[in-house]
Amino acid sequence: MAHNRGDTEFMAEAHRVAQRLPRRPWPNPPVGAVVVRDGVIVGRGSHHGPGADHAEIVALREAGEAARGATLYVTLEPCNHQGRTPPCAPRVIGSGVARVVVGARDPNPLVAGGGIDLLRGAGLDVALGVLGRGCLELIWPYVVTDAFRRPFVTLKTATTLDGRFAPPGAPEGSPIYFTGGESLQETARLRRWHDLVLVGANTVRCDRPRLDGRRAGAAVLCPEAEPLPACADGDLAEAVGWRTGPHLVFTTGAADAGRERALREAGAEVVRCRDDGGRIAPADLLAQAAARGHWTLMLEGGPALAASFLAAGLVDRWVQFVAPTLAGGGPRWADRGFAASARDYSLTRAVRSGGDACLTWDRTDFAQRRADLCGGKDGD
Repeated sequence: MAHNRGDTEFMAEAHRVAQRLPRRPWPNPPVGAVVVRDGVIVGRGSHHGPGADHAEIVALREAGEAARGATLYVTLEPCNHQGRTPPCAPRVIGSGVARVVVGARDPNPLVAGGGIDLLRGAGLDVALGVLGRGCLELIWPYVVTDAFRRPFVTLKTATTLDGRFAPPGAPEGSPIYFTGGESLQETARLRRWHDLVLVGANTVRCDRPRLDGRRAGAAVLCPEAEPLPACADGDLAEAVGWRTGPHLVFTTGAADAGRERALREAGAEVVRCRDDGGRIAPADLLAQAAARGHWTLMLEGGPALAASFLAAGLVDRWVQFVAPTLAGGGPRWADRGFAASARDYSLTRAVRSGGDACLTWDRTDFAQRRADLCGGKDGD
């Protein structure tokens, strides 16, 4: 079915609603919905996580009787299976809406298309794929992990044109930024979508990073909840004294017990992981994070930690910020053999970020999944 300008406008509002959340909804996907009658939005809803009502149910409840004959816009296909909450598709039919506009199909192969088929079978007019790119972005971690059978990992790097992570001879104790304000704001937005933000011991020593979303600002579309700061420090030499309050420190079985006590007194949870050649094994770190209910993890900092996750084939998405400058020296990628074992990536997006470039690479082909779940290109 052809899409009109109004469809794009109202799906964009559903997309915005999906991102205005008090907290991340993982392991459920974020979903937004609006009900429109005679060109006016009469109901809005978003999904807030396991056990909470789904977005379309919240929007229909707000619309009430005004839903009869109206159009429902929802970023993800209404479900037709029993989970923690009843299936949504029968309730959509019962609401009396005349038309449903869906951004993306449910990626679960057991239920994909089931909701749409039920709606169409009941005589409702259903359109698919409006703002499909944006709607797929919302649920991308859910898609590529097969509904979080494992955590989703984003690697974020910020380098110069000559591939340096920091200038030569940079003083330790505070971060130095190559990239500009727009890139820093986008980094903050990305952090808010992740349960953990992880750096290595060298980054803790050099930058003393806060790893929060304070630069996102009130206008940026992302959850309000901050991520949990985390550090990978094999001997705990750098993590001690880094911060107070809740944070997570991954280490090895050989780490000093006295340093562990000091970290716990400062509010840290210290997690001992299996080591791999004297370093923390990335796969075990990820397993330990999952065991604690952390479904999305963002890697930041220098090249050593990034290379270890790349070598283990654990990075799902790589967001590269490249600043338009040459450092001429300073930290850079070391030859640790990770290129031979790292999986290939496809380019999903290349955009300007202020004066910087921002490249997004995915291990799963975004364009192909968009075609599968959104019915092909929709021009957004």
